[in-house]
Amino acid sequence: MPPPPAPQRVLVVRTGAIGDVANALVLASALKRGLAGVQIGWVVHALAAPLVAGHPDVDRVHLWRRGQGWSGLRALIGELRAARYDTAIDLQRLQKSALLARLSGAARVVGFERRRVKESSWIWTKERIPAGPPETHMLDTYLAMARHFVPAAAAERRLPVDPAAEAWAEARLAALGAPPLLLNLGATKSANRWPPERFGALAAALRRRGLGPLALIGGPGDREAADLALAAGAQQAGALDLVGRSSLLELIALLRRARLFVGADTGPMHLAAAVGCPVLALFGAADERRTGPYGSDRRGRRHLVLRERPACAPCGKRDCPLPRHACMLDLEVERVAEAAAQQA
Repeated sequence: MPPPPAPQRVLVVRTGAIGDVANALVLASALKRGLAGVQIGWVVHALAAPLVAGHPDVDRVHLWRRGQGWSGLRALIGELRAARYDTAIDLQRLQKSALLARLSGAARVVGFERRRVKESSWIWTKERIPAGPPETHMLDTYLAMARHFVPAAAAERRLPVDPAAEAWAEARLAALGAPPLLLNLGATKSANRWPPERFGALAAALRRRGLGPLALIGGPGDREAADLALAAGAQQAGALDLVGRSSLLELIALLRRARLFVGADTGPMHLAAAVGCPVLALFGAADERRTGPYGSDRRGRRHLVLRERPACAPCGKRDCPLPRHACMLDLEVERVAEAAAQQA
């Protein structure tokens, strides 16, 4: 049987989260470079939508709004069918994403092999590709999908550039006086978080080493953590409080200018790695082989992962079930400060 023709209109289903979408965009860039004239659509949730809406390799964004029930899903399916995609790719590996790819009307529905998906989502795909062993980094998993269509595909990292966000970041840089060290307080999974008081103590330790300027970053839900970090030493260290005070595109612009990112396994960590900002990643429950900062920074140095290894780690759990969250609590402030000084 001859191979199918090269795709011309491709739908990608990868709705979130921020770090996953940031890594998955290597697929869009690879297809654009390798398939002449290809048009790419992307299904995404609102939180991660700015990553694809302004991306130079994504032609159309289909927003899947949460909470709209069956009526919203029917409207989305109608929108996808009207776009007449010939190929739909399920990168999410879940029942809902695979089913949406199947219902899009595309003749080719492509996903991953059975052992690398969740919730039996493989039943909705028609072509299933291998994605390596379970410890394969997620970006390499997305790259494997790209190579199903473009065998020589490379990992090209691109994120949107928004002029207003770039101007905002330039203003913050002018106020700080130099490229800052960014301390990211949050993480979606509680098992991935380092205590906010330790970030405050870290800011003080970095200031004692003559490192700065410093800024705290995080989402609106990290305001309580910001207050704890400021009281524990960040305010005295002169850290600029940007927690909950920047958009996603503004954060990307600031990361492009930062001297160092320090934080846990979370979306901003992957954004930092994607724009070449040096990363010091604090890992505990998560497996850095799968979700660590990918590749090298703008200076050509590998990003650094710092972790302790109690017998239970990495467990991959969302919440730590033990009385003491050892994998993160055993990461002492002075050890992190020393690593940050070397990485900055």
